[in-house]
Amino acid sequence: MRGAPLNSKNPKKPKRPNNPVPQGNFAADSGEAAPQYDARGDDIPPPEPPPEILSPQTPGLIHMEPDSETESPAPSGRRAARAAATQALYEADSIGHPAGAALRQIAERDGLADDLLEFAATLVESVEANRLTLDDRIAVLAPARPVARIDRVDRIILRLALAELAFEGDDQVPPAVIANEAVEIAKLYGSETSPRFINGVLGTVLR
Repeated sequence: MRGAPLNSKNPKKPKRPNNPVPQGNFAADSGEAAPQYDARGDDIPPPEPPPEILSPQTPGLIHMEPDSETESPAPSGRRAARAAATQALYEADSIGHPAGAALRQIAERDGLADDLLEFAATLVESVEANRLTLDDRIAVLAPARPVARIDRVDRIILRLALAELAFEGDDQVPPAVIANEAVEIAKLYGSETSPRFINGVLGTVLR
């Protein structure tokens, strides 16, 4: 006995509803988003989470700001000038913006006094004019780590400190103070290991 003939003209394919009833372990009141499907019944992937907010420790940060969770107060006096120089050189090293122009923008943004801007500009000019010499000096002081492999922030802080010590140091600022200021800048903008690394490298200079 033959069975009933199949309807081959318009075979119907099962289709998922647009708003299916949650099944399995999903709980409607759990706060978890219900699965969604498109017109063809395919899963619609959930939206990607927003990118994390950049911090001073995040590579690629251009205008660096001190971590809001740090207990260190905002830099002032010559430390503010060194911080501005660090940011300007970081921007120049990261994306090629002229360090002088970046410094002027940072100084305007932060309300840096004219005398401090002049001091910061002197440091920036010294680093840019003597970069190869400074990097050679860093290579001698930190032989275990190639200069190119040193974190960008740490490399810039070392260049600034060595420039101030060798090219722009004055009798009123002892070398130990310059080294300590570099460590404080590293606490603001570097990684957790930056202060110790900066202190070790510059400690070699002061011996």
